[in-house]
Amino acid sequence: MKNDLVTAGVIASSLMFANTATAVEWTIGVGAAIAPDYEGSEDYEAVPLWNLKVSDLYHSDTYVQILGPKLNSNLLPHDNFRLGISGQYIAERDDVENNAVDSLPDTEDGIMLGIMAGYDFDLSQGGVIGIELDVRYDVDGNIGGLYTGRLKYMTPFGSNWVFTAGAETTYATDDYMDERFGVTAAGAAASGLSTYNPDAGFKDVAIGTSLTYKFSQRWSVTGSARYARLIGDADDDSPVTDQGSEGQFLGGLMVNLHF
Repeated sequence: MKNDLVTAGVIASSLMFANTATAVEWTIGVGAAIAPDYEGSEDYEAVPLWNLKVSDLYHSDTYVQILGPKLNSNLLPHDNFRLGISGQYIAERDDVENNAVDSLPDTEDGIMLGIMAGYDFDLSQGGVIGIELDVRYDVDGNIGGLYTGRLKYMTPFGSNWVFTAGAETTYATDDYMDERFGVTAAGAAASGLSTYNPDAGFKDVAIGTSLTYKFSQRWSVTGSARYARLIGDADDDSPVTDQGSEGQFLGGLMVNLHF
């Protein structure tokens, strides 16, 4: 329900921007992905994947996008600098495959909102290297905050292909680490796992890539993959991760309509 409200608010904001622009572009995409059934798991499940993007709001580089559980935007009318609202919905951990982790109390879900700022360096032949900082906190204050630094690369090749690649690392606050990777005394009694109280720190490093093929001006398909390595107090030191894997993979395929 909370996620629906946030999505509705973002769409309403996008429509407001669209009414002030003369050449707004829309992208709607649907697909599917595979992802760990909890952060630190070795078991995977199929999840829906969606894309809703409104671009060229009042400048060619301004946009608002909901891509899966994440919100991205650039509201700064500039060719290189970027500044916008960011967000992420983090689902609760419940009903997972691993019996010991499933015996732990369910974690809280979170609606993370914050600010993303970055700068794009233009390369030859339409390529771009971008750096950005994404800071977001749970609006309910239950699961703390995340600080992510990213390096991204994008280049078109041929007349129909676009390739992207990137690397990032995320720092998590105490509340987030406790919620996702900690084990309380009550949780230890219920699951048989050891108690664990992780500290704030960098929780992962990740690399990702995507490849888009444009069938026409309106239709395209995108395949994407991401690998994250849990580090610090989120790795095998955590009984939650020790039951699963410190390596986390996500892969998806999506069809997009542009108009």
